Amino acid sequence: MAKLRITDYLTELKTEAAGLRSVCEPEALDRVAPSRPDTTVAGILLELARLYRWAVDALFTPPSEDRDVPEPPPVAATGRAVLDVYDQTLAAILDAVEARGPESPAWTWAPVEWRAEFWHRRVAVATGLARWDLQMAVGATAPVPVALAAEAVTEAFEAFIPVGARRGAHPDANGLVQLFAQDADSTWFVRLRDGRVALLDQPDSRTELQARAAGSASDIALALWGRLPFGICDVVGDERLLQALRVE
Repeated sequence: MAKLRITDYLTELKTEAAGLRSVCEPEALDRVAPSRPDTTVAGILLELARLYRWAVDALFTPPSEDRDVPEPPPVAATGRAVLDVYDQTLAAILDAVEARGPESPAWTWAPVEWRAEFWHRRVAVATGLARWDLQMAVGATAPVPVALAAEAVTEAFEAFIPVGARRGAHPDANGLVQLFAQDADSTWFVRLRDGRVALLDQPDSRTELQARAAGSASDIALALWGRLPFGICDVVGDERLLQALRVE
């Protein structure tokens, strides 16, 4: 299981947002990121702005089992207004993360404990991945920081896969898979059975691995989140099982 845990998501969020913003010149807004060919730099910024607004709403809305916090509508802006919207929503989420500590009660859409920490991690991970995407668009990338990349992997298994946010259906995927982030000294064991996924604390020592991917935490996270092929890692076994884990 993952050993690194971030205790200060605010600092991570500020750092990743600063790196993201440093490459977002107005002339770059229409560029397509190779890792996100479905959208542009502007589109990625507006996606983040929408997420930040949702997180702010969730952090400040008293949680209730009878009421969800709905996702805000897509954010509409063009040209330089995209940067203004992003800057405004970033300022709002930074204030919210600082005001609402990780133990504060907060609604979430995932099967995890209802605490503000869920949203702290969500916006930090999303911003780190987006920073990497936008740097790709301008041809200057740096890895996702080790601890944040490890959190991105853990979040995929704790929040996204349980609600079905995977890239395609894989009903025939069966086997034990290991992901090993070498620089984080973190391991995730995952059992696939009839396409379903279960994260294991420790597999039965008698069970043989069907697939293993080892690499930097950044490469593992970027492959799991569909930004890079798993071939960027050291892969042994059935790579189709690794593909069955990719989230969106």
